[in-house]
Amino acid sequence: MIEALLVVFTNPVEGRDDDFNDWYTNIHTRDALGYRGSIAQQRFILSNEQVQEFPGGRFTSKYLALYEVYDAERFVQEHIDNALTPRMVIEDSIDISRLDDFHYYPLQYRDKAPRTFQTGSVIVEQITAKPGHEAQLRDWYNDHYLPGRFREEGIITGALLAYDPHAQLVEFSPEHDHVGIWRLSDDRARSLWRSRALLECPHIDQASLAVTCWDILTDRITEDAIHHPTSAGLAGEERARARIKAAGTEMKDRGEHLKH
Repeated sequence: MIEALLVVFTNPVEGRDDDFNDWYTNIHTRDALGYRGSIAQQRFILSNEQVQEFPGGRFTSKYLALYEVYDAERFVQEHIDNALTPRMVIEDSIDISRLDDFHYYPLQYRDKAPRTFQTGSVIVEQITAKPGHEAQLRDWYNDHYLPGRFREEGIITGALLAYDPHAQLVEFSPEHDHVGIWRLSDDRARSLWRSRALLECPHIDQASLAVTCWDILTDRITEDAIHHPTSAGLAGEERARARIKAAGTEMKDRGEHLKH
């Protein structure tokens, strides 16, 4: 069983989506899973179909990665020790002006179809409890909201996870202290999130609530696939590393937010 889910929202530097995705999929994912602490990862892209309106007409991040982590402390330490070295190359195609990269720890998880959870698109609920309402929020979500939503058609899995300061990569706390992660077998189920169930919960800070829809960008990849790679996987990694070396786009500065 996993200890935590590392939820990573990212953006590329403007105009560099291709470079960013080449680096993240073919290098960063493989570097990260090659170290101890996580067992699998999958990437997603913000869907054109959304159930919530956002300022400026679009959610703040374009890409999402979910890492299944069995040892969060070890996984963070591996990043601290290896990031921005030849062992974990970071390309300057990533926009680091807004880091949203946090471990969330599971409070409840339900699954209708074991072994198929990685095949569906994702709904992410980013939730902040009102001050003093954390216990009430968890009770409401776990005992009322999640069981009811989980019974609906088109849903594979549902989970509620909570932020904890333990084993975090960055020096600050996230805006949201809870996330709900849902996998869908039918994208028509997204319409369920047009209801007012979350909006009417008295324990949620409504001003910060964000519900987003994500399409699969890459297949789920496991640490085993990294340690026993296919020829295609190795070729993609070698090509991406050669591109970055030739272009001189490797990042060298850790910045002020990542732990040292």
